[in-house]
Amino acid sequence: MGGILETYAARAVFKGFSRVGEDAFKMLWHRDRYFDLLVGERKLTIPVVLPEVPAKSKMMIEYRAFTAAFADPALVEHKRLDPAKVKLKVVARHESAGLEMTLAGEDWEYAVRKLIHVVHETYLVFLYDGAYYDYLIETFDLDPDHMA
Repeated sequence: MGGILETYAARAVFKGFSRVGEDAFKMLWHRDRYFDLLVGERKLTIPVVLPEVPAKSKMMIEYRAFTAAFADPALVEHKRLDPAKVKLKVVARHESAGLEMTLAGEDWEYAVRKLIHVVHETYLVFLYDGAYYDYLIETFDLDPDHMA
C-alpha cells in the first residue's frame, strides 16, 4: 500500500506523504490540505475529502451523483470503476464529505489508484466545473484574484 502511495509522492502528485500508523497514511495534497487514508479489512477510507459540506445539502447530493458516475459503463475504461473490483460511496461525517472504497477482491493497487483518481477529479472537475466557486474561496481561504 505504502509503495503505491510513494509513487504518487515521487511524481509530485502529493506535496507531502507519510505513514502515520500500521494502517494509516497522511498526504499533503489539494489546496495544501492534509488527507488521511485509512486502510481497513477490504476497505479504504478518506474521511474528509470535502470539508464543511452538510449531509443533506445540495452539494452533498451533487457530489454523490458525481462519484456514482465513475461506475457508469459508458465512461472510458481508464476512468471507470469496475464494480467487480470495487464499490465507492460518499460518507457524511462531521459536516464533511468523505469517500469509502470497498474491495470485492484483493486488488489493492487498483483500489488505491482509483480512489486517488476520484479525489483528484473532485478537486479538478467537480469543484471547478460546478457551482462551487464560493465554496472554494470560503472553505479554503483563497484569494479570488490568485486562483489557479
